[in-house]
Amino acid sequence: MKLSVAANYEFDLVSQLARYPVVEVYGKFPAAFVGGGRPSYMGTPLTRSDLAVYVSLLSRQNIAFNYLLNSSCLGNREWSRRWQRKLMRLLESLGSMGIQRLTVSTPYLLERIKAAFPEFYVKAGVYAQIDTPRRARSWKDLGADALTVESFSINRDFATLQAIREAVDDELQLIANHPCLPNCQMQPYHQNGFAHSSDGSRRLFLDYCFLSCTLQRLEDPSLLVKAGWIRPEDLDCYEALGYEHFKLLERGIPSAELLKRVRAYAGRRFTGNLAELIPPYGFKEPPEKVKLWLLRHFVRPGQVNPLKLRPFYTLMKGQGLLFALNRNPVRIDATKIPADFLQGFQDRCCSRLSCRECRYCEEIAREAVTIDTRFQLEQSAQLREARQQLVDGRLWSV
Repeated sequence: MKLSVAANYEFDLVSQLARYPVVEVYGKFPAAFVGGGRPSYMGTPLTRSDLAVYVSLLSRQNIAFNYLLNSSCLGNREWSRRWQRKLMRLLESLGSMGIQRLTVSTPYLLERIKAAFPEFYVKAGVYAQIDTPRRARSWKDLGADALTVESFSINRDFATLQAIREAVDDELQLIANHPCLPNCQMQPYHQNGFAHSSDGSRRLFLDYCFLSCTLQRLEDPSLLVKAGWIRPEDLDCYEALGYEHFKLLERGIPSAELLKRVRAYAGRRFTGNLAELIPPYGFKEPPEKVKLWLLRHFVRPGQVNPLKLRPFYTLMKGQGLLFALNRNPVRIDATKIPADFLQGFQDRCCSRLSCRECRYCEEIAREAVTIDTRFQLEQSAQLREARQQLVDGRLWSV
């Protein structure tokens, strides 16, 4: 087992991570001309000197830092001389800090980096959509040193996972604790929204996709089981297929929460609330950045009246995304997930089945998933209203 863990840039956490099989920590500047896989407001305020110190601390513990250049869209700016020069300066700067690993999601960026700086170890990220043996082989042929498999939809498709493993001999990585819905129709739009909300353009980003999928989960709790997360107890099933590298989310969260996830997966056992391992619900201790950081990213009077964003602010507090919650309102009881949970997917191909006919996840959710009733009612109403303001244009009075 080898773990790749999200960076929150808290120096005290580094020595604790070194006690576990953590080989890599990943992150990036929250806003940069090459965007990433999270909006800037989800990132941690970070200077170049902060990053250099952090990378040095990791290096002393024999942990690598992987800098994310994993934007799914570069906005056609990559064809300008100015952008190209900025890219070369960034890569030189990262190299001077001792950073030797990068993650990309666009084929062109992979080839461009390898042409200019072949010494970088470059991983294809999850947004590269590697979900077939052919795609895996294509990325390898372009020069990728490692591949992140499209965990959102195929973490439980063992025939496809085995076929991909047989197609390439490179490092393959799975995301172990994501909450995303399999084959989600929002996925490409969501990824592009993240790309442009972290590229330094300072445009307002209102996460319509998050509002939509979070509402779906509250209305249909079985989606919390259908999401392709991997239990700590089930890692050996993936290792038997040849998958030894596992990525743990989420960036910018409190150290205690990150460490809880690392301990659970390193220990291959967790008997508590699985929702504590999976974004996005509930932190008892919020990140320190919140108030001014949110103002910086959401006050855009030229785009929308800031006063009309109050319901969105209330929603974020209720979800526990960037604010403290006294308790986690969502519970996925690990002890009520059958020990042979994955066996139920060995004989099924979820992409070819109707959930209405199968009902495997629904039956498990009925036993294992509980949601605080007040939270469910209040958040559903707020999500529905916030989403509708975007859909009918009331937010902009048009």
